[in-house]
Amino acid sequence: MTNPDSAASAASAASALLPHNQPHSKTELQAQLDAQPISPLQWRVIILCWLVNMLDGFDLLAISFAAPAIAKAWQLAPQTLGVVFSSGLLGMMAGSLIFGPAADHIGRRRMIIFACLVLAISMLATAYANSVAQLMLLRGITGMAIGALLPSLNTLVAEYTPDRRKNLAISFMHVGYPIGGIAGGWLASQLIPTHGWPALFWLGGLFTLAIVPIIFFGLPESLHYLLQKNQPAAKAKAVKIARRMGLTIQSDILNIAAKKTNLDQASRQTLRTLLHRPWLAPSLALWTCFFLSNLTLYFLLNWTPSILTTADLPASQAMRAGMLLNFGGVIGMLSIGYLSARWSLYHLMSGYFILGGLFIIALGQLPTSEYLLLSFTLLSGLFSLGGLIGLYSLTARLYPTTTRATGVGLAIGAGRFGAILGPYAGGLLISLGWPMSNYFALLTLPLIAVAGVLWWVKQPTMSRHNN
Repeated sequence: MTNPDSAASAASAASALLPHNQPHSKTELQAQLDAQPISPLQWRVIILCWLVNMLDGFDLLAISFAAPAIAKAWQLAPQTLGVVFSSGLLGMMAGSLIFGPAADHIGRRRMIIFACLVLAISMLATAYANSVAQLMLLRGITGMAIGALLPSLNTLVAEYTPDRRKNLAISFMHVGYPIGGIAGGWLASQLIPTHGWPALFWLGGLFTLAIVPIIFFGLPESLHYLLQKNQPAAKAKAVKIARRMGLTIQSDILNIAAKKTNLDQASRQTLRTLLHRPWLAPSLALWTCFFLSNLTLYFLLNWTPSILTTADLPASQAMRAGMLLNFGGVIGMLSIGYLSARWSLYHLMSGYFILGGLFIIALGQLPTSEYLLLSFTLLSGLFSLGGLIGLYSLTARLYPTTTRATGVGLAIGAGRFGAILGPYAGGLLISLGWPMSNYFALLTLPLIAVAGVLWWVKQPTMSRHNN
């Protein structure tokens, strides 16, 4: 699946610029980036961030592919698995809130290296887990590392690409996440039947560990961060990096540290703005859409392989279905981005969510034809994930620059709560022993609700407040 969290926040990250009256401020650097082709160094940043994001998808979703084997080996109840799934998502939320802002102090590159090391160690340690408590702890640490990675990956891609290619570069980076899930599903189907579920975590840990030296030597630090340091060594490094891209900057850019207090006060003011008219209604509608869509999506991603296995499908076929959910997500992400240039995003998103719900219902009927089963799985992922990506695009355009970062952050937080609740609620529902079709039918209700609520996500100038 996509990492859906960082798509909308990229727009706000790119606008975090130094004062416009500086002769060689970040605004002018962006203008220089816009005026020239993408350099090899910029391509390297985009590709390395894509690669890390792909490993994120592999590492986070590995538990959903290993869950049937773990449940069988440990005799776990469905609600227990739901808690395990949610522990990784809870860790992601904590990592984003705690370690994401720390990148402003230690640097994007350092945070990416540190988080990849933690991610690799937690994945390798998961292979040795022998109790639910250990598994929950290690999945929580894995989630925290992924949550720490997302803001820095997103910011680097946004800062190193010209405006005309920014959306494409960010979309490319996010496609890495479901591709990682696809790779995880395929490898799980090959490894788990013969080597057991720990082999999947061994492989994920080793892959992640192998990327660390590549990042260390190949990924440059953010120019924005280096310039904000207001230190001679940092600015000299920024000048050197800029020259490799054909840019020219001065080393005496104004230190914005003195503005920190004013920025903090502005941040608190933007929060108050969003909690009062005219922004309260569209913000609440947006947060509701994020919560409900993530609830369904993470239920679907985490529980589909286990539910299909319980329905007496071969484990290899159930894991292929989980893989196709992510592959459908890749198609959905790209298709809604392409179609939104020609049709209303609101109409497209409504159609995607409704169609996603219909195909989820069809999937729950467990068609006897393997072709139909896998087709419905692919289409469920395509429309559900495609609709969610549309929400991130909508968020990026909803808020003005002065409130965008806060609005985007709160929307992502609401989505995280849905992502945590979805797998846990799935475990509780499955423990009731209902027919499988009932679970999938329930998944459509949040999507149908989103299709209606998203029409309230309008800028105040488009609402009756301005009438």
